[in-house]
Amino acid sequence: MSLDADGHQRRWLALGHGGKTSSPGAWRYWKTADREWTIAAPQGLAEFEQKHRSIFYQGAEVLTAATQWEATWGALGYFYSHVVPKLPAPPVN
Repeated sequence: MSLDADGHQRRWLALGHGGKTSSPGAWRYWKTADREWTIAAPQGLAEFEQKHRSIFYQGAEVLTAATQWEATWGALGYFYSHVVPKLPAPPVN
């Protein structure tokens, strides 16, 4: 990922998130086409598609935001509020 003047991108990186080649334990995002991105949750637990200001999960549009970055942050919120509660519980050791 390039470091540029975008405050949201700097915030994304400062929170420990990264790009496609970052650690799979981190939130990652990368560009796939013009105004289209993939957003991957840690450990491959979920993958979102972002098309400009809309977020898709498992092929269904789950949110549309006022800005592209608002949609990106919204994908994280959607993950924690809708995806995580439905994940199977890890085994008890």
